[in-house]
Amino acid sequence: HVPISSVSDMNQAMVAKGNDVNGPDRPDSRYVTEDVPFGLTLIVALGKLTGRPATLHEAGIQIVSAMYGQDFGSENGLLNALNLEEFRIEDIRKAGQTGLLKRRKEQTAGAS
Repeated sequence: HVPISSVSDMNQAMVAKGNDVNGPDRPDSRYVTEDVPFGLTLIVALGKLTGRPATLHEAGIQIVSAMYGQDFGSENGLLNALNLEEFRIEDIRKAGQTGLLKRRKEQTAGAS
């Protein structure tokens, strides 16, 4: 934590504490290796689900994947296991309220 001040003074205080305000300085930074497969891919999946494609995010995933020579778009095993394409946006909203993401079959069986 640094005291509230001008942006310049706060940046200087962070650097003095050993925090690099310029961001990652290595290509294997978690800002890429974690944020792309676990952040951007989720945004792209939710965009598809809502009918509002996140085309720039998708392009970013493709560009970074090409730069690193790996498929960041398929590295999120958690997202792949959810199979979000099986759900409607209403299902996701309900899951956000209840903490439960039920498949169509489970919802139908539970209604009986």
